[in-house]
Amino acid sequence: MSQSNVFDVYPWRRFVGWFQQIWEPGEHLALMGPTGTGKSNFAGHVLPLRKWVMALDPKGGDSTLAKLGWPRVDTWPPPAKIRDAIAEGKPVRLVVGPTVRRIEDRQTLIDVQRHALKSAFEEGGWTVYIDEFQLAADRRMMGLHMESETLLIAARDRGVSVVTAFQAPSWVPTAASRQATWLVLWPTRDDAVVKRLAEIAGRPRSEIAAIFDGLDRYFVAVVGRDPSAPVVITRPPRL
Repeated sequence: MSQSNVFDVYPWRRFVGWFQQIWEPGEHLALMGPTGTGKSNFAGHVLPLRKWVMALDPKGGDSTLAKLGWPRVDTWPPPAKIRDAIAEGKPVRLVVGPTVRRIEDRQTLIDVQRHALKSAFEEGGWTVYIDEFQLAADRRMMGLHMESETLLIAARDRGVSVVTAFQAPSWVPTAASRQATWLVLWPTRDDAVVKRLAEIAGRPRSEIAAIFDGLDRYFVAVVGRDPSAPVVITRPPRL
């Protein structure tokens, strides 16, 4: 990895300690990178920093989400024992959505996740992870664009943080990246994508290009929307 003065390189443990201090309730994260580079893996390591987490599974049986070891809820509202734990202030982290085995199960999956998103907005305090955000937001697929954008745009005062994961900013509603306080970027050599990421981050294109120069595909750059925020490079361990 080439050296540059535009970022700091943190070992993972140091990064987690730093990020836990600065990631405030109501601040959103956008994870942007090619498929297979570790977006779900990154999410799996930072989501436990939050007390109440719902991880939506648009695929209806994602193997990476299963590695989190969290209980899967097939209905929403969740079972009484989970609601009781929330009321008692205990940590609750869930994978939301039934496993899809038949084409008919897709509508149930959509309905459950739609109800969960509405509850997150109404109740406040949740951190919502939307994996494969392009699938969830696409009107032709799950059609959860309205509920997702409502959280991204209007839920900060309720202490709701949304973590979205997707491959390219052009594939999802602009709110996913524009409303994010922190962008987690995987390296790319595509000049058009670098330019777009620089625009979203409010950083010079040359700065984003310098960050990606020589960066291994499994490293990430954590970039704050505030231009004065540091850019931190780290490599998450595997789940």
